[in-house]
Amino acid sequence: MLLISVVVACLAAAYQLHAAYRSGQDDLDAFLERIGATHVPALSASVWQLDEGQIRHQLAGIARYPDVSRVSIDSDLPFAVAPVVGPVRSGWSIWSAPTEVREYPLLAPDEDGIQPGVRAQSVGTLRVEVSLSGLLGRVGNMALGILLTELVRSAALALVLLVGVRQLVLRPLQQVSRYAGELSLDHLDQPLHLERPRHDGPDEIDVLAGAINDMRASLLEQVETRQAMERQAQQLEVEKEAAELASAAKGEFLANVSHEIRTPMNAIIGMADLTLHSGLPEPQRGYIQRVRSSADLLMGILNDILDFSKIEAGKLDIDTVDFDLDDVVRSVSEIVGVRAREQSLILSSEVAPDVPPRLRGDPLRLQQVLLNLMGNAVKFTARGRVALRVDTVASAGESGASGQGLRLRFMVQDTGLGMTADQMSRLFQPFTQADASTSRRFGGTGLGLAIGRQLVERMGGRIDVASEPGHGSTFWVELPFGVVAEAPTSMPTATVTRLMSLPGAADHPELAGLRVLLVEDNEVNQELAVALLERVGIQVTLAGDGQQALACLKAGEFDCVLMDCQMPEMDGYTATRLMREQPEWSRVPVIAMTANAMSGEREKVLEAGMNDHVPKPVPVGELYRKIAVRTGRHQAGGVQGVAAVR
Repeated sequence: MLLISVVVACLAAAYQLHAAYRSGQDDLDAFLERIGATHVPALSASVWQLDEGQIRHQLAGIARYPDVSRVSIDSDLPFAVAPVVGPVRSGWSIWSAPTEVREYPLLAPDEDGIQPGVRAQSVGTLRVEVSLSGLLGRVGNMALGILLTELVRSAALALVLLVGVRQLVLRPLQQVSRYAGELSLDHLDQPLHLERPRHDGPDEIDVLAGAINDMRASLLEQVETRQAMERQAQQLEVEKEAAELASAAKGEFLANVSHEIRTPMNAIIGMADLTLHSGLPEPQRGYIQRVRSSADLLMGILNDILDFSKIEAGKLDIDTVDFDLDDVVRSVSEIVGVRAREQSLILSSEVAPDVPPRLRGDPLRLQQVLLNLMGNAVKFTARGRVALRVDTVASAGESGASGQGLRLRFMVQDTGLGMTADQMSRLFQPFTQADASTSRRFGGTGLGLAIGRQLVERMGGRIDVASEPGHGSTFWVELPFGVVAEAPTSMPTATVTRLMSLPGAADHPELAGLRVLLVEDNEVNQELAVALLERVGIQVTLAGDGQQALACLKAGEFDCVLMDCQMPEMDGYTATRLMREQPEWSRVPVIAMTANAMSGEREKVLEAGMNDHVPKPVPVGELYRKIAVRTGRHQAGGVQGVAAVR
């Protein structure tokens, strides 16, 4: 604004100075014209009359006019007339100021007899030099006045602008700058308030302050949102850690519970089997059979809990082996048939003719699902029948050894209580039963169908039910299997568990004479294992912990070591690692006998250097088979019975 004001003032001053100069120039021209009109005729007469005194007087008169610097006359006079110099009354020097020269002709007067129409005779020339120093001085003084005036005006304007800008712009901007400099996350809740004189309506400063407050509010909202997200993330992290700790604690608890229950259950089931095959008379034999049945029921509950825990953790593995479907159906029928006969139920099983006899899949999990469905059907059927039927549904793609596959439907029908639609909607939920009152009448954990559904889905199938109250229920399971055209030579065939008589020395002659080191700290389990091993002619040496086992190995030679994993002093893992460090014991087969049935236990014992793994309660036939395989005597054959049912 100051610059524009100065430029405008300069233009206005230039115009005024130009106008003043033109006006002075016009006055000078008028003055010269007056000289020609007033002084030239008189001077011409004086020259004509050769009046020297009058000539000098008239020249001096002309020289006395302002701005006239020099007056001279040029004529053929008999006497000399010196030029007259006028005074210089300006700040300009006479030689530096520009001058304007005007020449006037001096003519002889008419009264001297000059005839009209004849040109007057020239008697000389008047030369007048006018200095422009006066005009320029006046213009300069005017310019100085204008300059001083504009300076004063500009200073006043600058002062007004300075005060106004400082009050209206600079001070609010300084407040905004201080607020922005002091703004931090801890002060986002304090808005910007400008200390300004009252004015009408918002201006640009108010708009700027509003934008900063809007930005502050947006930042405050974002900070609060981020803090909420961080708190939520921290809470989720805490909950995740708590869940992981709870999961680890639950896994450790289940492992401990499994170990602590399976250890005495191994003794109960094993001793019950030994007692049942000792020729015990009635009614004592019936008592022991009920003990054996109750132990099997308790083991079934324990296995259900462990299987459900494995499914929750995603650690339940599904095997793929070759098996005979008839063996699975026959085994399920034999196991469920005992209770069906007690309840006078008709139990039937039928396999459609188009179903291949040999399949590829997981027979143990299939047996577990069918046992649960058949067991529930028998449990909730007071009279009538329970039937199992296997049919072919459709092709399932290439999944078998022969490049073929199919989908089978296993249908279990009963004439029992039946269920309502509401009961069926809760049927496959864990820890629930269709009717809460039946849990008192029939017992059970409510995990069987939930586990069965998870197993079926893990195997790529589906399970469903149809039922009406009072008209029984129909459960069906559809599962994909591979078809095996002929028995393979490289893949072992799965053995389906079933109740058989306890095997003896005649059943396993290949085991007779083997020297086995039994490492077990529980006295009851020691007694049971010694009885089972000596039953087939095995020579047994006892060790109570890992240190005793190492001492026995130093004292004698053994064909196999049965190693308990959890023992005082030195556990089985440490003892096996120390064995493998000695060259003379590095090839001795070690079979783990552990009550820990959690997932990963087999990998753990193999990592420690053991060769195989047998869970407790010990399946006797499986134990005999693995001893024969690991000692190189499995080719001798023999019947492989199993004393416990999964």
